[in-house]
Amino acid sequence: MTRLDDYPAADGDVRQSALNVLLRRMRTESDFPALSEAIGAINRIASSDREGVGALSNNILKDFALTNKLLRLANVAFYNQVGGGAISTISRAVVILGFDAVRSIALSLILFDNLENKAHAQQLKEEFVKVLYAGMLAREMADKAQVKDVEEAFISAMLHKLGRMLAMFYFPAETAAIRQRVDAEGHDEVRVSTEVLGVSFENLGMGIARSWGFPDQLVQSMKKLPGGTLNPCAGNTDRLRVLASFSNELCEIILGTPDADRGKALARLTARFSATLPVTEKQLSGVMEKSMQDIAQFALAVNVNLKHSVFAQQASKWAGMAAVPPAPEAEAAPQNGVPAIETELGGSVLHEYAAILDSAPGGDGGKPQRSSEEIQSILTSGLQDVGNSLIDDAISINDILRMILEAMYSGMGFAHVVLCIKDGRQNTLRGKFGFGDDVQDLIKAFDFSLAGQPDVFLVALQNNADILITDIDDPKIATRIPAWYRQHVPARTFVLFPIIVRGKPIGLIYADQPDPGGIMIPEKELALLKSLRNQAVLAIRQSL
Repeated sequence: MTRLDDYPAADGDVRQSALNVLLRRMRTESDFPALSEAIGAINRIASSDREGVGALSNNILKDFALTNKLLRLANVAFYNQVGGGAISTISRAVVILGFDAVRSIALSLILFDNLENKAHAQQLKEEFVKVLYAGMLAREMADKAQVKDVEEAFISAMLHKLGRMLAMFYFPAETAAIRQRVDAEGHDEVRVSTEVLGVSFENLGMGIARSWGFPDQLVQSMKKLPGGTLNPCAGNTDRLRVLASFSNELCEIILGTPDADRGKALARLTARFSATLPVTEKQLSGVMEKSMQDIAQFALAVNVNLKHSVFAQQASKWAGMAAVPPAPEAEAAPQNGVPAIETELGGSVLHEYAAILDSAPGGDGGKPQRSSEEIQSILTSGLQDVGNSLIDDAISINDILRMILEAMYSGMGFAHVVLCIKDGRQNTLRGKFGFGDDVQDLIKAFDFSLAGQPDVFLVALQNNADILITDIDDPKIATRIPAWYRQHVPARTFVLFPIIVRGKPIGLIYADQPDPGGIMIPEKELALLKSLRNQAVLAIRQSL
């Protein structure tokens, strides 16, 4: 038997030099830096002890198209098997599906969205379908491979042929030449790709994955396995590597094996991996069928028609299916009315603090490209998310509050939304979490005493009044804007929604826009925002 570490390595200096040349060429492409930053950001969040659900949600929300696709995918049966109603916020998707599942979905969607729209788009889509199917297979077989983290299994299988997929996209001429030489001369792909590119597809993929911040365990799992029958795995990295290799080798066999030789090919594959991944041909058939059903649902989110995929048609045959399974429709986000929640607003009307929201003028509100109906739909769906979560004892108060803030942020198109919570020991209000660019810096700015001079923040809390400041430099209210705000917050307009529980100020929801007059909230949108704030009141009251 061959050991897993018997695979020969190329000369390190030569390989790194060639990789650097290719990376410089790729960085000249307009989309590669954006792709690198998007994937790198998610990997930094995943590896950080200080960041988590809020940071991941905030990062995904920056990309409107990614957000929509991820939510659509989260609502198909493939992921939303736990029930609990439709998912309409990224925060709830993380709660329901788990941090790692949302991360793996986001990474796969980012890769797909960035590796298309070229002249050879169909060829790339075919490659992506194959890679995605390998990920689904690895997810299904993770338990048999003794890999505990199924999402890590999915990502490792997807990354296994990353170098070849990136080469197809960024170096199409060289990739075509490599394919022609392999077919004509019968040489190994590793040798030919090294001769043409200066580095093998495998080492190209590993180098880029490392530069994107993937952990070493996932990078090492991208190594090609030696030939022959394998010995048992020595550790988790080897198990990931075996699982990723098995899944991708199966995909290559499916695509390149005549139907008459199917049984022999599967027998050879299972025998090769028998000591590392014990699976019978019958069990494998069930895994293939389940993976084909899963990929059909994934394809729905990325608008890929599997009926046009040669690989999908062949994989369906191998799974014993008569045809490529149709993609089911995702569960639609609820569009019904806002739940009836008793409004707790009261207090005096404070005209000297600009517009009190109950009497604020209407406007377009939110992002200009959205209609009022679209904004209301997002806010209403957010309310439904929160309502479904409030009856689930397993969901924490922080997760529910994040859903509320995300619905406000996404629906209205605010630049930032921040939740502040009272620190009873210090008698201060402090920023807890929020959404928007560089929101962590903004959160740190919110730390003010509740016993100070009555500025606009304290008045909102003391009088339980929702307040909109249209311009902090307006002479009528300029003296009421606290110094800490002017020093640390660049926004010129903001809105405040106090959180009052049993007559006591507990917290505050703050939202802003950079320019004066940047926030105008029509009556229906205002009612929905108040309902979301009242859900926060209810959630906090339930947690006490």
